[in-house]
Amino acid sequence: MEKFLIKGGKRLNGVVELCGAKNAVLPILVGAILSEEEVVLKNVPVLLKDIKVMLALFEELGVRVIVEGSTVRIFGKNISKWSLPQELTGKIRSSLLLLGLLLAKMGKVRISLPGGCAIGDRRFDLHIDGLRALGCRMDVGDDYVYGEVEKLKGAEIEFYLPTTTGTENIILAACFAEGKTVLKNANTRPEIIDMCRFLNSMGAKITVSNRVIEIEGIDRLNGTEYTIMSGIDEAVTYIIATGVTGGEIIIKNFSLEFIGSDVEYLRKAGIEIFEWGGSVYVSAKKEIQPFDMFTAPYPGVNSDMQPLFAALALKAKGESTITNTRFTDRFQYVQELKKFEVDIEAYGNCAVVRGNKKIKGAKVKALDLRGGTASIIVGLIADGETEIENIYQIDRGYEQIEKKLKGLGADIERVEIK
Repeated sequence: MEKFLIKGGKRLNGVVELCGAKNAVLPILVGAILSEEEVVLKNVPVLLKDIKVMLALFEELGVRVIVEGSTVRIFGKNISKWSLPQELTGKIRSSLLLLGLLLAKMGKVRISLPGGCAIGDRRFDLHIDGLRALGCRMDVGDDYVYGEVEKLKGAEIEFYLPTTTGTENIILAACFAEGKTVLKNANTRPEIIDMCRFLNSMGAKITVSNRVIEIEGIDRLNGTEYTIMSGIDEAVTYIIATGVTGGEIIIKNFSLEFIGSDVEYLRKAGIEIFEWGGSVYVSAKKEIQPFDMFTAPYPGVNSDMQPLFAALALKAKGESTITNTRFTDRFQYVQELKKFEVDIEAYGNCAVVRGNKKIKGAKVKALDLRGGTASIIVGLIADGETEIENIYQIDRGYEQIEKKLKGLGADIERVEIK
């Protein structure tokens, strides 16, 4: 077991490079198995815990995987299983993507209920209903999901909520469905767009417009070589960390194309952000201003980011509100942030933050990926030492975050818990 030790008071300055986007690479990895030929993926953050679990699931299925630095070679020809053990599928929510994959490839699937962050009610009925619409027979038990299908058939499916993983799941299955599948009110976040571009590079016929995705079924997919997009969530993390510490950084080889709504809030808060020469420049020399932020389906701010904006609000001079329109119970992190003796409260689907107060170092626990990351950001500006345990959750989404922050001047160490 490991933990982070942080001594606050250091400004972040310097240059940082991003890894591949975790939320793009996971569905792309699964999609690679649809091909019977070799698929080469570049810019894969192979050190992330969720990526390691997914690759372990592949090996359990009989998929051959070769990892060479940040390049992963996948050979999906010899899948030999359609059922997977709970000790692996129970660790990550993305194991749900194996439903669409195995139904498309094997015509049958059985997995245990998925894991991931404990952030309130995260039903997957949209996945099940969508697969049923494609002709699958699905059975959900107390601790498993089972499905089988003789022939996938295209359908028109309208989601009552724009689900991310549900959209990806149906896309995977629909690639091999007979006829056309139309997904309405689909989530068309940048990571899903990247997934569709990847599948099209293998010969899929997918078109994406705002909240609508059309998939023409085909018989086979080719091999390909593809580079994963940079991590937009990681970029926002370093921008906010720079904002609270009053620093200046350069994010190399990155574009603001997919984070327009995030940038709008960050600029309103007083952080200067601009692009030049293929990189993004961030300067936080002004006093942070309070703001009222609402999460929303893309192109709005992703629900995943609201704990980080709450951390930013602690530095603002005045009262800010953070409203989550998707996961109404995603505020467990508030109780951990209160250990820093800050003024933050959660009411229903909203957090109220009264910033510009003295922040004291604390011993906290990473309850989930972004909540734990928010604690790191607060620790960077807290007086004294901050200790963060259960950092496995943070490692699920960030590749060596402490090394990148240390490279920017932060006083942060990863230590073994004795």
